[in-house]
Amino acid sequence: MSRPGLSITACLTEISLRLTEAAAVAKAALTCAEAGAEREGLRIDMDLDVPLSEAGTLHAAACLIGRLERSAERPSDACR
Repeated sequence: MSRPGLSITACLTEISLRLTEAAAVAKAALTCAEAGAEREGLRIDMDLDVPLSEAGTLHAAACLIGRLERSAERPSDACR
């Protein structure tokens, strides 16, 4: 069922990349806030929306692929 570029492994790889990016952004925002530049920290924090949203979407895709693969492995009642 899996095709190149559309696999659980590919999704997990991309999730890891997005979360690494999000962690770097969060760390930068925290550094600014701790240095007294809370507004700048908040501005940087707003950049978390995209990688976190993409990680969530990729997680849902990995789960869907897993469900599709499991259902493909089970015999279908329609074929009986």
